[in-house]
Amino acid sequence: MAKKLLHIIGYDEEGNVLHVDNTEKGGTYVCPQCGERIIARKDGSMQRPHFAHFKKSETCSGESVLLHHFRKEAVSMLQAYINQKKALFIEWSCPYCNRKYSKDLLQQITSLDTELTIEEHHPDISLLDSHGQPLIALTFFIRKKPTKRTLHLYEDKGIVLIQYQLDEDNWKNIEEKLTHPDSVTFCGNEECYNFQFYQNCIHREYFAQKFKCKKCGKVVDGYMVRNTSALGILGLDRLRDHEKQEIVSKFFRGKRATIADILVYGKCRCVPHSKGLVCLNKSDDFKETKHSKITKK
Repeated sequence: MAKKLLHIIGYDEEGNVLHVDNTEKGGTYVCPQCGERIIARKDGSMQRPHFAHFKKSETCSGESVLLHHFRKEAVSMLQAYINQKKALFIEWSCPYCNRKYSKDLLQQITSLDTELTIEEHHPDISLLDSHGQPLIALTFFIRKKPTKRTLHLYEDKGIVLIQYQLDEDNWKNIEEKLTHPDSVTFCGNEECYNFQFYQNCIHREYFAQKFKCKKCGKVVDGYMVRNTSALGILGLDRLRDHEKQEIVSKFFRGKRATIADILVYGKCRCVPHSKGLVCLNKSDDFKETKHSKITKK
């Protein structure tokens, strides 16, 4: 059985957080959660050093104080990063396919909310896009993990849930903990067993880009697909059949283009090379399209 988490952190008179081991006899300290005065107990033979309230508290415990403090510090740090438009990369591995990821947590985030309720669930921090829609939910816990029902709710709504399990050492080095979550309910690997549950979190976008044909050397216009998510671009992908059909019917109607492996529309006509790019005849009225979303089927 895991040892009981004691009340080990408090604020001094200047509002600085400190561990009970760093307190001085006769010092004045307050509880981070309720703001009431606490006293450091460091001479007990039965318990490890800890803080205790002068007046017994029914709401503050070692676990609740740690969660409150971590959440407060995380909100302050994340808000500063958002205001400064700085990147904050997190690292995780999918537990099913072991694919490793390193993504900017705040790439598409413009604000955060600590009061947002998603149906009956209340994330510790919700990260929102420019339209005020939640893209990512952060939850902090010590013992009680989110239930499968909770996980499925976020998956159905296309919200990436990031989980952090805290222990006594996490009262400091908040950034280090935030950048190494214990679980991220997301994987962009189509070959992953669990990918089917994350598809609502992934958006496929096609865009036009200039290429230099590897066979003839001429510059051609090509279509690609990239998978994007709340955590940014996951990588490039091949066009699916219905996406090829949509591009052909929308942009190349009446032109010498076919559905079969059409990824490039340019000046020349060459055989496919290693990436499957095909050069077709150029159209004078070709218009480059960028970031055009394709509805998944």
